[in-house]
Amino acid sequence: MCFRPATAITKRKKICLDCGSANPDTQTTCSNCSAELNSEQIFNYVELPPHLNAKEEKKVGFETDFNFSSIIGESSRIEQAKKLAKRFAASSANVLLIGESGTGKELFAQAIHNQSCPSGPYMVLNCAAIPRNLIESELFGYDGGAFTGAKKSGSPGKIELAQGGTLFLDEIGDMPLDTQAVLLRVLENKQVMRVGGAKYQKVDFRLIAATNKDLQLMVDEGAFRLDLYYRLSVLSVHIPPLRQRGEDIIALAKFFLKKHCSNIDKIPEISFEAQIVLKAYDWPGNVRQLENAMIHALHVFDSDTILPEHLPEGIANGHIDQNTKAGRTLLKHDRKQTTESIKELEEIAIENALVRTGNNIAQAASILGVSKSTLYRKIKMLGMKE
Repeated sequence: MCFRPATAITKRKKICLDCGSANPDTQTTCSNCSAELNSEQIFNYVELPPHLNAKEEKKVGFETDFNFSSIIGESSRIEQAKKLAKRFAASSANVLLIGESGTGKELFAQAIHNQSCPSGPYMVLNCAAIPRNLIESELFGYDGGAFTGAKKSGSPGKIELAQGGTLFLDEIGDMPLDTQAVLLRVLENKQVMRVGGAKYQKVDFRLIAATNKDLQLMVDEGAFRLDLYYRLSVLSVHIPPLRQRGEDIIALAKFFLKKHCSNIDKIPEISFEAQIVLKAYDWPGNVRQLENAMIHALHVFDSDTILPEHLPEGIANGHIDQNTKAGRTLLKHDRKQTTESIKELEEIAIENALVRTGNNIAQAASILGVSKSTLYRKIKMLGMKE
């Protein structure tokens, strides 16, 4: 029996007339049934005609709104990642997405799914968010009576629900070793047995895993299985951190302003000074942090332009090398005084980029979103030492 998330939730259990099972957790309904609001404002479950059952079954899984066109950016690093991911989408092999927190790993996972098997379900399990004693029942499912509190009818796991589609395992580096062993057997044999079950069920799904950890190091430390690592890393995509995508920062910032300003008549511009500050920051929280910064700016700006003082605390004066002249200049001012001169802000951004890249002109230019020749010209114009 297959269960799916329900948009309608009731506190009262109802019995499915078709299969005789209850709705004990109030968050799932039998896929052969539909929720109907009665006159008492209580949701009943009614049997669907056979021709609608198949239609409802296709709705199992999470909605996937993102494709490769949703990935904003034209920097060489993000273009390389997208190019690889598009190639891998044409294969049925497992894919491992590697990147820091906030870089957009799930966006890539959805894009791969939508290009490879858009008609199939897309199931998600965050290995770091599930208690260790529950992760196996969530992943592999369980039979009735498998453990205290288990539903009598049992429940399918994410692997079963991903049949004919994609299973996205986020933060797979947090998966317990014993669960890793069971997952490896599933991948090798294309069969799954529920917790407490006695028979195997054939499964066919695409696995996409993601991690912000160094799995090779975890293998060396005995925290991750080598054989599973080899299974997962057949096709790997390294998603770059935002600090290595300097030329994408402003485009992303403008995208997020447009996305979140639905209640504002006009999308605000980003001042040149604010752009310099955004490019000078190294974004430890990556794209997610940039989006949050733009949401913050939309709530505090009071004109038609985003200025440096509209950015969150720590953006304009955070993650700047205090040993540089530019760093000390920026840090000595409070946030309301960061819009000094364009020349000083440019010097701050350039010196910070050079320090972060070990004076590598090409890498510093990439961070700042300019060409090498433009950076050389700016350095000369500002009287800075190369």
